[in-house]
Amino acid sequence: MCTWYIPVQFFLLELSIMVVKIPESDCVNHFKPKVVVTRNKYFDLNINERYPFKPGFAMAPFSSVGEPWPLPKHFKQNGMELLQLQKSTFKISVLRGKSCDILMEAVKRYRNIIDEYITEEHYNFPFNFNEETFNDRKSYIEQKYKSVRMMPDLEVTVINDHCGYPHINMNESYNLDVRRDVVKLSAQEVWGALRGLETFSQLLFRKQDTEEVYAKVTEITDSPRFPHRGVMIDTARHYIYKDTIKQVLDGMAYNKLNVLHWHIVDDNSFPYKSEVFPKLSEKAAFHPTLVYTLSDIRDIVEYARYRGIRIIPEFDTPGHSFAWFAYPEIVSNCYQGNDDLGPLGPINPAQNKTYEFMGKLFSEIFDIFPEEFVHLGADEVTTLCWGTNPGIKSYMQKYAGIHVETSHNKFIGRTLGYYFERLIPTLHATAKEKKQEKTFILWEDIILNNNQVPPNSVLQIWTGDVKSVNNHGYRVIFSKCWYLDKHKDFHWFDMYSCDPSPYTTEEEKDKVLGGEVCMWTEFVSSDSVMTTLWPRSCLPAERLWSPRETTDENSAASRLQEQRCRMIFRGLPTGQISGPDYCLRHKDRPLENRAQRSVQEDTTRSWRLNTNVKEDKKIGKSIITHHNYLQYVSLSICVLGMLTLMFAKRRIAKKNVFSYIYH
Repeated sequence: MCTWYIPVQFFLLELSIMVVKIPESDCVNHFKPKVVVTRNKYFDLNINERYPFKPGFAMAPFSSVGEPWPLPKHFKQNGMELLQLQKSTFKISVLRGKSCDILMEAVKRYRNIIDEYITEEHYNFPFNFNEETFNDRKSYIEQKYKSVRMMPDLEVTVINDHCGYPHINMNESYNLDVRRDVVKLSAQEVWGALRGLETFSQLLFRKQDTEEVYAKVTEITDSPRFPHRGVMIDTARHYIYKDTIKQVLDGMAYNKLNVLHWHIVDDNSFPYKSEVFPKLSEKAAFHPTLVYTLSDIRDIVEYARYRGIRIIPEFDTPGHSFAWFAYPEIVSNCYQGNDDLGPLGPINPAQNKTYEFMGKLFSEIFDIFPEEFVHLGADEVTTLCWGTNPGIKSYMQKYAGIHVETSHNKFIGRTLGYYFERLIPTLHATAKEKKQEKTFILWEDIILNNNQVPPNSVLQIWTGDVKSVNNHGYRVIFSKCWYLDKHKDFHWFDMYSCDPSPYTTEEEKDKVLGGEVCMWTEFVSSDSVMTTLWPRSCLPAERLWSPRETTDENSAASRLQEQRCRMIFRGLPTGQISGPDYCLRHKDRPLENRAQRSVQEDTTRSWRLNTNVKEDKKIGKSIITHHNYLQYVSLSICVLGMLTLMFAKRRIAKKNVFSYIYH
């Protein structure tokens, strides 16, 4: 008989065990563990039908090895035919495209990743369950690495090496072949080369407990499903530090997301430091230091450019505008009866100076954000002030023929339409003066309130229906089921299975630009935004890049696990959504701080490595270094404590002797 201890019930804090006796003949050997995706709180780890042991405890899926995220359009891989990359001699040779600074900087970045930041093949402890399963796994590993050939250098060819800023029509397609005789990446434009370099880096993995780097023989032909694949961050409800925004951009590049929608201001604060209207941030930033200067923004835009990421600014008006109160002449005063409550907002649509102000402000915005698309907001307009302000009511009746007496909702809807009918032509004129073309994005709220949406606008869907907006003649950006502030209300399967397009033919290309993950920050700060964004944002990233037919949740679960660990190993704060698991951190430091070496690390390493008596001087240096003194202080305190105890014990013993003699 063989005895197995089988978990039959699993709760968050309790695991019940049942002992089962099974005949020796029924003990099946040589199993292969697998993870079955279930729509419970976690994944359930199960051993396949060949083996009767089925642990009922929760566990994240076994990680894939050397498989990319998002899944390429055409992807063929031979899991048992490996090529070894010799880091000391491996080269990335750019055959065409050397004149493009974006490409050459990308080669440096990915060379660094290849040298230092390739994740280790995942270690799966269930194989240690007994001797048979251990040997089964050992045999598989030996067979896997039995016939390995050296990987040739990577050759990169970019047909059109024009550099500039990423744009809506950029070509991100590429071909990648990793074969015994050749490893080559080809792309029409630099943007495709960026995506291909990321994919190549994801094909690489380290053999367990070694620095040896391998890849499976792979053939890829790839291009994105949608041109607009974005993340929206809100820096008004909580200020997000510049280095954190750059981390967000790194995470986007690792997942082939190409749009950062920057909701930069709102009711809660105005961190944009305008040079044209400086009082906006002086009066309404959370703190004088918690602002984004024009220099800060240019730096972020350039950082994004090198990663093929567009930055779309959003200055939400006419609602969400309390923080504009530093210039009360453009903000609507609210009334309660005859009492003027002051400039509480929204933006006042009933005066020419409002549009003059906006023209000057957006002239500055257009200078620092080179992107064609600009988001103007238009959501959740508070209607009380417009409906109670006698000046606004009189103006709208006189100059726009809008009467409040007909219907309050109709008055507000038509007033909102009037505002954008004047604002957008004003901004087009401003752009034309700069010889620029601008396309404006609005939240879908505007079409719910009126039918006066300016032509050629793009509407962002967060509650409504894609087809109904398309039927009004507008292209859309989809965000409806990708609101991360509501991530606790649903499982990641819901995010992954949510498709942005109701169309199954090529017509979606003219109607759905793509989609965005929305990271509102009412309850998320700079300290937690990364672990909330990732790996959740990986899910829409695959939905927006990969073909519609890419829906296998088991495959996604396995590859998502590898992608999560890959991001952590590269130094990005990354959360957890798949159940109990592990990911290794880089042994030294995050990717972005690779060039910085602290005194503490140097001295600690020398203290650990040098055991020869001749190295006493190095040990002495580590002792006097202020970064490294705590361990010696602790040791000194311990020794002092022991001596004190010994002394006290002797005194007590002596006192007891005297006490005995006295009595």
